[in-house]
Amino acid sequence: MKLAIYTHDSALFHLIQTCLVGDNVICTRYREDVDLARALHREEFSAIVFDASAGMDASHPVLARRACFGDRRAPLIAIGDFFAHDRAIAALSAGADDIVLKPVDPRELRLRVLLAVHRFTGGPAESGKPQPAGDEIGMGIYRLSRRNGSVEMNGKGVRLTTREFAIAWVLFSQQGNYVTRRAIAATVWGSSEEIVGRTLEQHIYKLRKKLLLDGACGIVLRTMYAHGYRIERVVERVMEQVVEPAKARLLRTPAASPSRLLTSDSEAACNT
Repeated sequence: MKLAIYTHDSALFHLIQTCLVGDNVICTRYREDVDLARALHREEFSAIVFDASAGMDASHPVLARRACFGDRRAPLIAIGDFFAHDRAIAALSAGADDIVLKPVDPRELRLRVLLAVHRFTGGPAESGKPQPAGDEIGMGIYRLSRRNGSVEMNGKGVRLTTREFAIAWVLFSQQGNYVTRRAIAATVWGSSEEIVGRTLEQHIYKLRKKLLLDGACGIVLRTMYAHGYRIERVVERVMEQVVEPAKARLLRTPAASPSRLLTSDSEAACNT
């Protein structure tokens, strides 16, 4: 059994190793989120132990990657100061499957790790793992399903590559908030922004084009230069700025047919 341990605390890592020493467990320590995100892409782990001393956020590359690629998830056990009810709820909402309170009781940690692994390997026969909560995201005419990696616009499927879907899931799951280029690079590629910078821009371009994320369908993908991207609803004023000029250009086109004068391609797709 292989465990990925995400922590900067050497004492905690050694405690985890010690309490699982009799269970034939190989523990690999990761200090950087990008390194663990990359490892999750290349290797299979029985479980992930996550040191949440600095807090947990769903946009963290490791948590976001697990959310994108739900079919490859291993159970995640968070260790932290969860005495306050709201902190425990926040950790579970961010993606933890179980929590262990500090100071850590080695017997409790061992039991929770082994039970979490058993639940995932002994889950439903169809997938071998329990389906995680939050497998679908809805926003306007868009519906994203993590279970089959699909996107629908008004019930009509749109073909995306695996990485395009992963980027879409990250952005839609953080709708209204900017997601940094670094976070997307680590989540989707398990790499640094410097390495995948140009490739990321190309994927964003294709995603914006395929899903008509220019605002014509009520949702826009915004770019903050050299920082990141955000999915947000378009207010009525911005809708007019996007749609009305497009209609005006079509009306000035002599060769346009009567039906073409009434609607643009993007409007038609949004209303299909």
